Amino acid sequence: MPHTGPILEGTGDTDYERYVRVPELLALQKKIEELAHPEERLFQTTHQAAELWLHQVDYEIDRTAEMIRDDQPQIAADLLNRCRLIIDLLREQIIILETMAPADYHVIRLASLGRGSGQESPGFNKLLDAGKRLWPVFQELLKRRSVTLIELERSPRDRYDLFRLAQAMMDYDEAFMKWRFTHMRLAFRIIGSKVLSLKGVPASQLESGTREPLFPELWEAISALTDEHKPTY
Repeated sequence: MPHTGPILEGTGDTDYERYVRVPELLALQKKIEELAHPEERLFQTTHQAAELWLHQVDYEIDRTAEMIRDDQPQIAADLLNRCRLIIDLLREQIIILETMAPADYHVIRLASLGRGSGQESPGFNKLLDAGKRLWPVFQELLKRRSVTLIELERSPRDRYDLFRLAQAMMDYDEAFMKWRFTHMRLAFRIIGSKVLSLKGVPASQLESGTREPLFPELWEAISALTDEHKPTY
């Protein structure tokens, strides 16, 4: 009779469990009897899943930079589109936390979070420098192709692969700002806009991050293009 059990090493009754490492993943969550409140399971799951996805985006950003260096802007654009989809997923995911009553959150906050803050998220903080990782190599690519950013915007179809990459960068940038805005609104809904975070930072300070693009030069180029057309209203 052929062997039908798992062939991968590790714990778990199936190869699926062993590959995904389901037992190890679930062991990272608090046991039910240790939860400060039944809603804490949702809170912890949401943030643990977010860290995994943010780690993936960080990985893809480095791959994107490498594709730009290798003069493969179309592949770079595809990777950035994947990053945008993940960020959109994260934005939809945190909305689930709005189903939590503020009073329930405060039980979790006081009993379980210590001095922890979302501002300490390693995944989030790594992505704050995505602009520094991608913009220099993008500029070098434009230089190699002997085109300026404003020229690219004036005639997008003359160098469509570069224009598509620029668009993908803006798509990702916009998604990242929307995610930060949604997070800000979640904070306002759960703790209010005047309360200090566990790090002593006013919740209202989150608003500044919703207006800080990773690639400001791209947005400025759009304004410059509009100015060239001298619109009148």
